[in-house]
Amino acid sequence: MHFKFGDYKLRVHSLENKLSVQVTSDLGEAHLVSDDYRTSDFPNEICFNIDNPSRQPKAMGLKRFAFGDYTFILGVNYSGELFLFHSVKLFVSKKVIDGKDALTLAFLKEPKA
Repeated sequence: MHFKFGDYKLRVHSLENKLSVQVTSDLGEAHLVSDDYRTSDFPNEICFNIDNPSRQPKAMGLKRFAFGDYTFILGVNYSGELFLFHSVKLFVSKKVIDGKDALTLAFLKEPKA
């Protein structure tokens, strides 16, 4: 499923009881923020931003999305960053699909080493 949230485009699909989420934008290259320079307000937030956007993305209020058993909340702050808030019960892995950052959400426990 493809949908837009403000200036961001999300591609979401379910595979083997997992949910994959990939974020892109027409304004520039969207990336996961891994070097978070600020204190996170929530332990279950994931941030995306656009590198060198052609214009500043507009802020948007929070909206809940549901895909089967999986739900998450999206919002865009005044800096133009997209935030995805997920259940603390989900295991989240970050990966790259077709050269673009993506997330996998699953109701699985983190594997023990």
